[in-house]
Amino acid sequence: MVLSGKRARARAGRKALLFCSSALALSYLAGPAVARDGAATVLAQPDHQSFRTATLTFDILAGDLAAALKQWAVTTGFKLLAPTNALKGVATRGISGQVTAEVALRQLLEGTRLSYGLTGQRSVTVFYPGAALNAHAQSIQLDTIDVSGQGSGQADVQGFVARRSSAGTKTDTPILETPQSISVVTRDQMDSRAVQTVVEALQYTPGVYTHTGGKDPRFDSFSIRGFSAYESGVYRDGLREPNGSFALFRTEPYGLQRVDVVRGPNSVLYGQNNPGGLIDVITKRPTATPIREVVGQYATADRFQGAFDLGGAADKDGKYLFRLTGVARDSDAQIAYFSNLVKDDRLFIAPAFTWQPTQDTKLTILTDFQHDLTGNVFTVPVATLKMPGFVVTNVYPSKLFMGDPNWNKFDQDQFRLGYQFEHRFSDALTFKQNLRYGEVDLDYRYLTFNQVPATPTSTSLGRVARLIDEQTKNFTVDNQLHSKFNTGPLQHTLLAGLDYQRAGVDTKTFNGPAPALNLRDPVYGLTIVNPSQTLSSVDQDAKQLGVYLQDQIKLQNWLLTAGARYDWADMDSLNRANNVKTVTDDEAFTKRIGLTYLFDFGLAPYVSYADSFLPTPGFDFSSSPFKPTKAQQYEAGIKYQMPNTNLLVTLAAFDITQQNVLKPDPLHNGYNIQIGEVRSRGFEAQATASLAQGLNLVASYTYLDLEVTETSTPSELGKVPILTPREMASAWADYTFQSGLLAGFGFGGGVRYIGSTFMDPANLLANEAYTVFDAALHYKVRDGMNLALNVSNIGNKNAAACTTAGGCQWISPRIVTGTLTYRW
Repeated sequence: MVLSGKRARARAGRKALLFCSSALALSYLAGPAVARDGAATVLAQPDHQSFRTATLTFDILAGDLAAALKQWAVTTGFKLLAPTNALKGVATRGISGQVTAEVALRQLLEGTRLSYGLTGQRSVTVFYPGAALNAHAQSIQLDTIDVSGQGSGQADVQGFVARRSSAGTKTDTPILETPQSISVVTRDQMDSRAVQTVVEALQYTPGVYTHTGGKDPRFDSFSIRGFSAYESGVYRDGLREPNGSFALFRTEPYGLQRVDVVRGPNSVLYGQNNPGGLIDVITKRPTATPIREVVGQYATADRFQGAFDLGGAADKDGKYLFRLTGVARDSDAQIAYFSNLVKDDRLFIAPAFTWQPTQDTKLTILTDFQHDLTGNVFTVPVATLKMPGFVVTNVYPSKLFMGDPNWNKFDQDQFRLGYQFEHRFSDALTFKQNLRYGEVDLDYRYLTFNQVPATPTSTSLGRVARLIDEQTKNFTVDNQLHSKFNTGPLQHTLLAGLDYQRAGVDTKTFNGPAPALNLRDPVYGLTIVNPSQTLSSVDQDAKQLGVYLQDQIKLQNWLLTAGARYDWADMDSLNRANNVKTVTDDEAFTKRIGLTYLFDFGLAPYVSYADSFLPTPGFDFSSSPFKPTKAQQYEAGIKYQMPNTNLLVTLAAFDITQQNVLKPDPLHNGYNIQIGEVRSRGFEAQATASLAQGLNLVASYTYLDLEVTETSTPSELGKVPILTPREMASAWADYTFQSGLLAGFGFGGGVRYIGSTFMDPANLLANEAYTVFDAALHYKVRDGMNLALNVSNIGNKNAAACTTAGGCQWISPRIVTGTLTYRW
């Protein structure tokens, strides 16, 4: 039942990763990078103004001046030149808080006799008074950082506010200029809220419903604008992560720099895409700035977790950079009522390496290995609760664990290896290639019901044992050619691309008998025999080839974004149960167009239209393959970025129509049919800010009107799909004292509201709306130590997401997390 060859390869991959990790750790050397002199020129007015007026968030520790100046360059995005002999052995007292780039630089240099001057379009030179501004022949260049959404650092991120993202355009584009609704969850925001999963990272993001299945330790499940997105809407560093039925790639949030959320279709750039939107998780990667961090955590459910993040330059010239990130966790699952029955253990290691032989060529290798051991929390089905006259003494049936800790487990290994390559031919032409290969190997066991109680007074719930052995493999490559040029008064940013994806899923499901569950007196710890009956055995191989073209055309304050794409997709599916092979071939043409007007005072209204295309794996009861789902969206919105402040406000209204939607087959259990059409309309608002007084905040509101507009089941026409809230709202604020006796001390608080959702397609039963509160305390010690205490769901709200076709899964209970972070 277990594919030993594939397991052996997974173990071999783990050993190779551990070997690479050890080698990288031993090669850790910090040193400045030698670069060319800076020429003294007059700084252009816009950058001159931002240097002295725009406030940024700095957290630079006392210590080596060269390392501190590198971190200053990372935060500001300026190139910084300084004489190497002037920095040797020089220390700085550091800088913490929100000040301008100039004030921060002045404080870093205080007491060193060094001065500074503006010496380029975006460059600053440090020198001794009286010396030439070119800082002599020997100078160090403190690396600037790629600030795109798929980039490596934080140069254009200030606290909770990100100004740019390439997730919506695949080019380095300000969020203000992208004609689509985009949010960014920054590293600072994740740290402020002690985020433990991708789902938790998204909890304060508009349009995203993060408890579609309650608290589920197996998957990062969520929906965007009413459409389930975790199966087909998760991207990593700009590349899609195809998933199996159960073997889905998991994401460790400590290994992320940020999470970009693009709402609405984007098949023009990504091909197979969910109509509600996508998330692009951005991996931590090497920087020239030395990184030394260890983190220890203890939390509810006996959660012990340690993590580390090390990186920097491996040579004195800064051509070779590395980063090594790791997490080890021993924990019970943080689940209401069942935490002691399900584990949530993890091992994660992520080595990364960058080689930059010239300023025009760069190669970054990204890899990681992760092992997860957890389980499901299936409960007694809601259908049992709704039987007429059903009575159970002293027990609330929906809180009964339907499985058994002796049998239930979700044991998964995953591995990724890829690279990002970039070569700049000139200022007008750049080639990029992103490539990744990944594998997931899953051993999944659980108990489920096969017979509800025969009478309202029965005590026995029939159960069966299931074993799922599933492997997922995928290969993805994206080739991009970026060009910038003018045609008369028109400024063009042209993107041409060719991408290819291949994903294979091999699934075997076995079925067998299991002891019944006594609803009044449940007994656990029973012996379960390995099931031997093959319930299903399917091998699928999906391929997609796409070509795309996008042009961002600027004329004064007008910006037109237009793109088109053509995809060829095919899927081979072998059903081993009857030895029937199904082959499907699909082609699709998708397009997007958007128009934005950029006011000088920071306001940017826009309108856009976009298509989506998503091949649908599987087949119906008659072995007919499913048609691809297609969708169209109209969106209009306003974005506002207040000049000289870290404040971004976005508003968006949308109308999405999706065809060929799947639903359970009412006549054949375990099969699906395509019902026709679903329409999603709504409104979203978000504000993010990081202010000079030490205040960071994010607030959002979502109104969602989802409706089934075509269906084969008359009772569902005009109804709302299950587990879709009409309204959601959230706000989180964090404040840190900047001076006085409380300097370094801070606190935060948040509130999340989720509207009611329906349990059944006919909208006869509903889950109640709920509101939860979160809070945080933290204290930053100047020697590099940070203490934090976070509490989520302070009131321990017991809200559940229930469906009539299954059981109830509860939202996260009260979780208390203590974190100790040390940086040096």
